[in-house]
Amino acid sequence: MVNAQFPKDTSYQSIQPPNLSLPDYLESVVDYSVPNAISIKRITQYEPNWNWYPVHEYAKIQPWNADASIYKFYAYAIYDANTHQMIRELPGSQIYPCYWSNTNSDLMYSFREDGYIRTYSVSTNTVTDLNTDIKGYDIVELGPWEGNIDKNDKYVALVGKRGHDMDVIVFDLQLNQIVHTEIFSGAWGNGDDIPEFVDWVSVSQSGNYVGIMWDNIKTSEANPFNSHYGVEIYNIIDMQYLRRIVNYGNHGDFGYAQDGNEVFVQLGGGTGTLNMFYLDTMQRVVLSENMDFDGAGHVSCRNINRPGYAYVSQDGAYFSGQIIAFKLDNSGLVEHFGHHFSTSSSYLKSPMPVPAPNGDKIMFKSDFGDTTSDVIYVFESKIKNITSVRATSSVKKLVNIYPNPAYNKIHIKSKTIIKSITIYNCLGQTVKKIHNINNNLKIIDVSSLTKGIYFIEIMTLEGIMDKKIILSLK
Repeated sequence: MVNAQFPKDTSYQSIQPPNLSLPDYLESVVDYSVPNAISIKRITQYEPNWNWYPVHEYAKIQPWNADASIYKFYAYAIYDANTHQMIRELPGSQIYPCYWSNTNSDLMYSFREDGYIRTYSVSTNTVTDLNTDIKGYDIVELGPWEGNIDKNDKYVALVGKRGHDMDVIVFDLQLNQIVHTEIFSGAWGNGDDIPEFVDWVSVSQSGNYVGIMWDNIKTSEANPFNSHYGVEIYNIIDMQYLRRIVNYGNHGDFGYAQDGNEVFVQLGGGTGTLNMFYLDTMQRVVLSENMDFDGAGHVSCRNINRPGYAYVSQDGAYFSGQIIAFKLDNSGLVEHFGHHFSTSSSYLKSPMPVPAPNGDKIMFKSDFGDTTSDVIYVFESKIKNITSVRATSSVKKLVNIYPNPAYNKIHIKSKTIIKSITIYNCLGQTVKKIHNINNNLKIIDVSSLTKGIYFIEIMTLEGIMDKKIILSLK
């Protein structure tokens, strides 16, 4: 068992990325440049059978299941979240697109374009058609793509195309029935598989509201959708219009503020600006201004079991490329989750970070600076010093490292069994790793290393210990 740990809340800092090399498959590098060291593990490799670099979906589509024990890539396959080994391939087109249940770690929902809703059970590897009655549409979609189920698996808002019209269909997953259908005449426009005038439709996390982000802005009275623009909020039961919380659309997600009220967190309103808008009052709170990121980043509040934070990426290569968890209040505090190291040179290479349901780790995409090919990998980022239940204070008393500063050799003496030792340089690169020690004493030859500052990680039966050491010329 491990204790979930988070980077300390601190003021935002513009921190340039360290010069780290792409780690091998299932290997890690450590980003020591941010206030708390962040471990970045590469969890994918090229899959020749699929002719694909496996990646997770959009920043607002949760890859982990409800208890974060497994994760999925699209409808291709599911993986063990600890070993990152494939458990099995998924039935693909039978359940695409699919979304995890927020309450049942064994269950996925599939919202089909033909109007059928299916479920998939991981444990039994079975697909079940629900007896739904969403018929008579050219196409039915969740979102499209940016929609979500509420946190209690109660409501979902689907969009249905009927010619040029768009219906918003509020569906109760627990009663398996349509709650309300609202017709927006002409709103689908001339779009094919996605609406022309609407970016997305989604329920909020509580399931009390439906939000619509319109693609168009108010331009002239001749525009038939002058009355619909920006981000609009509706009542879930009857789709009664409540309020427009922001006049423009940009990357954003529904979440909860620290005070427990629902908000929409959105980039925009000026370079380096992040806002949250209360759904019930239209109150705007500026979370950041003039920071080194812009509206090209992505926002995710999929950390539904850790409300009060929004996870935001700086996508542009001309910025510092950080992943930041913003505290959703007026404190100005953030958590630095390290850098993504992606060039963001294409939409596919956009990091699109998604936090796990409890918010302690993040999945993101990166080419690690490779602009010459289509290479793109997925990484898991989390604070480095996650230790066992008995670790922190007790392990420090059990392990002795000497001398420090060191010269040619480092002596490590422990009152508990040493399992492995890893030494990192100040850039977070692994310079020496020793496995299967299974002893109480280890002497490490460091004569081949240059003088400077290093970090040594010692894994014992009682937990993990990190310590800064200095190598000096004798």
